[in-house]
Amino acid sequence: MNPSSKGYSMPSQGGQLLQIKLLQRERHNPPVDYTKNYNHFAGARYVIECGIKLKASVLTIATAATYYHKFYNVATLEEYEPYLIGSTCIYLASKVEDDDIKIRDIINVGISCVRRGEPPLSLDPYFSMRDSLIQAELLLMRVLGFKMKVDLPHKYMLHYLLSLKEWLGVDSFNDLPLVHFSWTVLQDIYHSPIVLSYSPQLIAATVIHLALQVYGMTVPGDDEINERAWFTVLHPDCTSRAVWGLIAEILMVYKEEQDLVMVSV
Repeated sequence: MNPSSKGYSMPSQGGQLLQIKLLQRERHNPPVDYTKNYNHFAGARYVIECGIKLKASVLTIATAATYYHKFYNVATLEEYEPYLIGSTCIYLASKVEDDDIKIRDIINVGISCVRRGEPPLSLDPYFSMRDSLIQAELLLMRVLGFKMKVDLPHKYMLHYLLSLKEWLGVDSFNDLPLVHFSWTVLQDIYHSPIVLSYSPQLIAATVIHLALQVYGMTVPGDDEINERAWFTVLHPDCTSRAVWGLIAEILMVYKEEQDLVMVSV
């Protein structure tokens, strides 16, 4: 398989660096200083971190991050405070995904992420924050056009992975952490608004293909040169050019993460 012969190039070094970065993060993931990061990437990171600390489902977190990117697709950071909007996205997503998360917990966890080490809010600031969040929820729903259900790539990824398990063989499939790697990368790309630009089928197929490339695994019968790669049968959006283009954008997400200011010890 040689994608470069049709103008595609596998960033093998980038793939290796991505694997190393993910392993390092699992061992040591320093907290972000949100008071020194005021950008869309940090806002999405806030949504994901709060969701994890609230033990929200992966679907709730992905839905909330999607709301966040859709909101700031039409709004600016100067107009609306990203951490209030981020908390609102989690609150609304938890309702849509039927995830039992209390507004009190969202506020407390959100404050603890932004003001690390400080005590919880007293009553008056808490109820002021609660009122602001409820008002922001109405604004968020209007911006979303009251279309709150999101077609996420997670179900497609699950289906594609199960199909590949049969295709590659159970032993070969289980020898490498393809599932763990794929789910980790899928969660990470919600830091970026690229999730709005591509179909969920293409996102799912691309993340899996990236995992296969990183671990050097080839799908039997794969022939990208003649546009007969394994993913081309999944959905019309899954062309070789689209998959490799999205892989390049995913790797850029990890480069953007390096610019975050972390909490100094």
